[in-house]
Amino acid sequence: MPHHAPARASDLGPTLEFEAVLGQLVERAEHMRRSQSRLRDLIRVNNDLTSNLDLETLLRKIVEIGTELIHAEFGAMGVIGDDQSMEQFITIGMDAETIARVGELPKGEGLLGALIAEPVPVRLAAIADDARSSGFPPHHPPMKSFLGVPIRVRDAVYGNLYLTDSRNGEFSADDEELAEALAATAGIAIANARLFDDAKYRERWASALAETARRLMKDEDEDDEHLGFLIDRVTELADADLVWIGLVTPTGSDLIVDRAVGVGAEELTGMSFSLAEVAAGEAVASGQPVVIEDARILEAHGFDEQTLLGNAMVIPFTVGEGRSGVLSLARLSGRPEFGARDLNMGKSFAAHISVSIDRAEAGMIRRRVSLLEERTRIARDLHDHVIQRLFAAGLSLQAVAATLEPESAASVVEQIREIDGSIAQIRQSIFALHRDAEVTSVSLRARVLEIVDRVDSQDVSSPRPMVTFLGPVDLMADAALTDDITAVVAEALANVVRHAHAARIEVVISAAAGHVTVEVTDDGVGPGSSTRLSGLANLRSRADDRGGSFELLPGPSGGTQLMWSVPA
Repeated sequence: MPHHAPARASDLGPTLEFEAVLGQLVERAEHMRRSQSRLRDLIRVNNDLTSNLDLETLLRKIVEIGTELIHAEFGAMGVIGDDQSMEQFITIGMDAETIARVGELPKGEGLLGALIAEPVPVRLAAIADDARSSGFPPHHPPMKSFLGVPIRVRDAVYGNLYLTDSRNGEFSADDEELAEALAATAGIAIANARLFDDAKYRERWASALAETARRLMKDEDEDDEHLGFLIDRVTELADADLVWIGLVTPTGSDLIVDRAVGVGAEELTGMSFSLAEVAAGEAVASGQPVVIEDARILEAHGFDEQTLLGNAMVIPFTVGEGRSGVLSLARLSGRPEFGARDLNMGKSFAAHISVSIDRAEAGMIRRRVSLLEERTRIARDLHDHVIQRLFAAGLSLQAVAATLEPESAASVVEQIREIDGSIAQIRQSIFALHRDAEVTSVSLRARVLEIVDRVDSQDVSSPRPMVTFLGPVDLMADAALTDDITAVVAEALANVVRHAHAARIEVVISAAAGHVTVEVTDDGVGPGSSTRLSGLANLRSRADDRGGSFELLPGPSGGTQLMWSVPA
């Protein structure tokens, strides 16, 4: 039987080399297969991300895909605010109970903060070995390996994607490269979502502005309703917790809250603030919108609800000629701050509010003119018909009285006096009809009639005073004398109403021979034993200061007659 010698190593050489090469080929093929699989996953991820335009959903989807694609146990995204702090933190891999035990989410300190300060990829085999690590809060799950990449939206860093605890032990260079590719896709998707959200936002505002413009163009007397509708719409569109409109006083020193909607609106409405002490003053002075980081600036002025408010914006507008106002919107503390787009849209609504207020004032003027025209018509009819007929009746009675015996004639003459008094009262009523009660009056006649109206409305048990003006009283009384005369009439009527128990009160203001005289006569109980009633000493002083006279005498038919006369 032949003997076979054992194989020598030199004989096996080619076989071992072939197996080594084959193994390398298999390993490379497996690597290519994994890479191809990851490439397909990345393409699928691109389609998933770029087709999602809801920003909140998209951010969570990015983290979910990142943990799945790169085989991480935990994932998170930190959204960076304008102040470079962590504005939002989205986590995947921890249940709600664990998150609740951990408590407050990261603020961007330690290793997370380092990635914000220097937005370049960070890959660690062990988080604890890095000097930038600040550890974990109590109840936080233990984490070892770490991979963090920045997410850029155009040229700005929007946030960072964080992955921890690789299922393969630690993250590889391929994982880092894949994470960067995912972050690039995420940046594009976030930019698209932002553009879509901005387009929807502008569409909502544009639709609301068009709707309000249509309402303002209607020829209906619904101006107050227009303004209320505008405030409700801007509150809804801006997602504000408090909206108020303030109007600057004619002096330009104070701001009065005309109306408000939202938190503390009932308390705020009608309050006034000094423009020098509130942020609205800066907006009014500059004519430019002002953003306030802390709306508690009004807290010191007695508006307690301001303690709940945070970010706010104040937008100035003009009303008519020379008047100003502000539209202010505020959100509760802790809510998202107003941005540039909110400010721009708010300016558009402020312009509509200005138009609405102008329309309301124009409507009020139209109604006032219409009322005055109607009063003028009534006054003309009274003068042309009623007074003429009474005057004719008085002349007829005078003719009849001339043919009667003295005793009978006296009764007719008394009726003639009553007719004359009625004519005088109607003439005074005609003058009152020409007066616009909604406009501050400056003439002597108007101010005296305002006093009479006030006395009549305050004490219904006393008769309405009959007022007669004789001579050019308005021409002879300047502003200072008008103040004195109205004070005399007010004090005299107040004393008659309080003390006289009169059934008839007459006020006669006459201008003749360079003097203006005020006579107030009643048929009441008289002044009694006292020659000085409360407040009359002041009237005597006014007369003395002008070189005039003041007397309090018994009335011609009982009661009291007050005589006050001064040079004009």
